[in-house]
Amino acid sequence: MRDCKRNVSARFGVRLLVSTVSLIAMSAGGQALAQQATQEKDTTVLDPVTVTTTGGAEGYVAYDTTTGSKTGTPIAETPQSVNAVTAEEMKDRAVSTTTEAIEYSPGVFASTSAISQRFDYFSIRGFDATNSGIMLDGLNSTTVQSYVRYQPYGMEEIDVLSGPSSVLYGAGSLGGVVNAISKKPLDEPYHEIGIQAGSHDRLEARFDFSGPMNEDGTLLYRLVGLGRLADTQFDYVPDDTGYFAPSFTWQPNADTSLTVLGSYSRDEFGPPRPFLPIQGTLLPNPNGPIPWNTYLDGSDLDNHNEQFNLGYDFDHAFNDVWSFHSAGRYTRNDLFTQTLSGMGLESDMRTLNRTAYEFSIVGDIFALDNNAKAEWQAGPWEGTNVFGVAYRNTAEDYWLNYGPADPVDIYNPTYNGQFSAPTPVTSTDQTSDGLGLYSANTFIYDDMFAIDLAGRQDWNWVKTDNRLNGTSSKQDDDAFTYRAGLTYLSDWNVNPYVSYATSFDPQLGTDFYGNTFKPTTGKQIEVGAKYEPDAFEGLFTVAYYHLVQENVKTPDPDNDLNTIQTGEVTANGIELSASANVTPNFEFLASYSYNHQEITSTTNPLAAGKRPTGVPEHMASLWMNYTFDYGALNGLSLGAGVRYVGETYADTANTITVPDFALVDAALSYDFGARNPDLEGLNLAVNASNLFDKHYYSGCSARSCSQGFDRMVKATLTYNW
Repeated sequence: MRDCKRNVSARFGVRLLVSTVSLIAMSAGGQALAQQATQEKDTTVLDPVTVTTTGGAEGYVAYDTTTGSKTGTPIAETPQSVNAVTAEEMKDRAVSTTTEAIEYSPGVFASTSAISQRFDYFSIRGFDATNSGIMLDGLNSTTVQSYVRYQPYGMEEIDVLSGPSSVLYGAGSLGGVVNAISKKPLDEPYHEIGIQAGSHDRLEARFDFSGPMNEDGTLLYRLVGLGRLADTQFDYVPDDTGYFAPSFTWQPNADTSLTVLGSYSRDEFGPPRPFLPIQGTLLPNPNGPIPWNTYLDGSDLDNHNEQFNLGYDFDHAFNDVWSFHSAGRYTRNDLFTQTLSGMGLESDMRTLNRTAYEFSIVGDIFALDNNAKAEWQAGPWEGTNVFGVAYRNTAEDYWLNYGPADPVDIYNPTYNGQFSAPTPVTSTDQTSDGLGLYSANTFIYDDMFAIDLAGRQDWNWVKTDNRLNGTSSKQDDDAFTYRAGLTYLSDWNVNPYVSYATSFDPQLGTDFYGNTFKPTTGKQIEVGAKYEPDAFEGLFTVAYYHLVQENVKTPDPDNDLNTIQTGEVTANGIELSASANVTPNFEFLASYSYNHQEITSTTNPLAAGKRPTGVPEHMASLWMNYTFDYGALNGLSLGAGVRYVGETYADTANTITVPDFALVDAALSYDFGARNPDLEGLNLAVNASNLFDKHYYSGCSARSCSQGFDRMVKATLTYNW
């Protein structure tokens, strides 16, 4: 069915496995040589340098992260909601995508459908953050249409910052951001290899090697790789991946560190938005329900994305007060897609008309962030002041062609038609430059009050060349955003806080009369508390927020061909979260989110006062993991979780309800070294998502629905030394 594409991935997988074996041999040989050298002569050691890899994460609990502030403020003292998915949590839950990693986080609706896994689709606090809300190591690597997909196995942690974040990262989603933090070189040797097999003929190999490259530890390395061949619950839809990420660190002394990080990935998947009619899925169809896992697109279609990243992190401390940080990255995203897109049912309610579409989106992004930080103390005051400049340049090459396609019987689909899309629809070349000047400040008075003050001025310049008609347009936007917050640092470890933050997100294009759109702006007030118990490692949070999105596009009541910006969306919500290592054996995560979202201003009378489509009002999750360390069960770990997503609406008028759903996940793992020291480092894990194989829809529009994931079982055997 897709032999040609299979061959590409197979070749990549074979090379990856060969590389794995070679690296194991090299590592073992290098280790032996290092031991021999140690025996033969004394080693000269420089000042010790600590390499931090997880932002202070222990088990399921992270106390520190760079995502919530520029000043390095601990999570418990940051006046905004920050949740971290740690490396141990990702391992225990055996996550394969960023969406899977964050689906237990409060306020996050991971809406990726089972049939369309090109990217990780998600919203935060009811606002879509799929494109402008995804970052790698604090830098955004997307253009308007070139999205990304990050590999969790290459990440040390994935953070979620909820609410406006423009003051930290520039233009972006009002709902918040997801920041994937790359694995970086370690100062002690670490080696891991693994294989995974599972549902839908899944076969995966992986490796993670790190450690010093020289005797004095000034040069470190890390090599992370993964190759996967897999089908999915749908015929003709693959889930193939190849990923390789090398990184190197040079740290000549305790004050200076330079890390260079690279990665390459190639993903193969199904067509972008397959059409499954709402009549026969969520709504009745006179011909009966459409069979589950029906696929109505074409076979032998080419859908793939290649992504290349090359970046650096540089840190230098001048003295006890001043330090400098610089980070930069070049990213290239190359997406190619073919689809036979459903256009609507004929009167017989079983014949689906289709159109062939083929398009390419190539995005080149260069992002840079430099800042100077001062840390000082004067009497009862402690302060951290950061002054920085950020720059971002993007280039996007986009073309779209279409052509005729044979209709398909949704109850008896066939896949023999020839794909042809010869007619150009769109061909554009878009470039943009963004410049941001910012200052972030944290002041602590008498170890009792933490004051957060941050401001940022951004300028964005965009030029779009239309290659079909030879025209060109320009759009310039600028905005000032800020965050002000106050946290009370109590003696009983409960930190109440309040904050106000703003955001902006440019809207490209023009209205019917040629006027450029204003940026969509947002503002949020958040009140909450964060608690760190003394009895065990844990972080418990509660937050109330009031969010307002302005300058939302809405139809012009006086001109059907025009769009105006009078729309407004308001959200009021409550979020509860808990992460705890109760004992060395027992860990758990829990969250609950209530989000009442309402369209408070619009020219569409059917939408006024209604909830936006695809936004659940209630969500909840619970995950627990227990490890036995005694008796016959010594080394056995058991994990179980449940995810609940409340009902959503499929149409603007809120007349079509998408049912709520609850999914159960489970895990079982065994550490062979717990009972047999000769097998130390060998671990077998079996994970099941949607254990009871519940059928559900991840989302619906007024015309179509997207099926959720069926039960997936994965068995993973790893060995580390």
